Amino acid sequence: MRVILTRQPAQAGHIEAGLQRLGYHLGFLPLTDYQLPENLAALQAMVTGLHAGTWDQVVLTSPNTIRALVKLGWDPAVTETHTTIAVTGPGTARVLHNHGATKTPWMPTDDASAQGILTQFPRGPGRLALPQSQAAGRAMTQGLTQRGWDVTHVVAYHTVSYPAAPQRAILATSNGVLTPTNLTCHDVVVLTAPSAASRWAQIAVDVAAVIAIGQPTRRAAEHHRIDLAATATSPDATGIAQVLHRL
Repeated sequence: MRVILTRQPAQAGHIEAGLQRLGYHLGFLPLTDYQLPENLAALQAMVTGLHAGTWDQVVLTSPNTIRALVKLGWDPAVTETHTTIAVTGPGTARVLHNHGATKTPWMPTDDASAQGILTQFPRGPGRLALPQSQAAGRAMTQGLTQRGWDVTHVVAYHTVSYPAAPQRAILATSNGVLTPTNLTCHDVVVLTAPSAASRWAQIAVDVAAVIAIGQPTRRAAEHHRIDLAATATSPDATGIAQVLHRL
């Protein structure tokens, strides 16, 4: 059995390392990519403000938000000296530390998601920076505003079909990635994000099974009428391995 992750090797982390330790052979089939907005003025202004201490809090809802900010010169170590940094969970925290942060960021307990932040985040008042994907919508902005925060929202990146425009891409180019024609009927595909589910629905490749990494991805897969074999019991190597074992 080969386990196919629908993201790029540059995004690999504890999930891939854990699955490899368990003996699974992995492949990468990037279906989506991420690029900076065409107009960088607002994002560049946020980087400047994060260095200057304009906000009391900054909420980072994905690793790619961090990568986009860093692409424009953001130094987390400068920001954390005067601003509280919040993240959705350990995966985003790892990327934050990989880019120079030294302090442990705030994160929700037992719910590494945007909803976890909205449920558990401390109430304002105060000034809060919220850089997000263009696809994120207004739910986080509205929820944090309702909790008493003065929210400054900017688009940090756009999710696009793989590959992104080279001059705007926020992930390094990876070698050895698969294309849909490389898949076989023995492969198990792991949809790693709702955006990957929407792209997979357009491919219709015959594989052994398709599983979702978590509930948001499951909902996206069901919306696109993808026949899922299972949803991981938790969005990590253990949760994925448990459903792989049952296939």
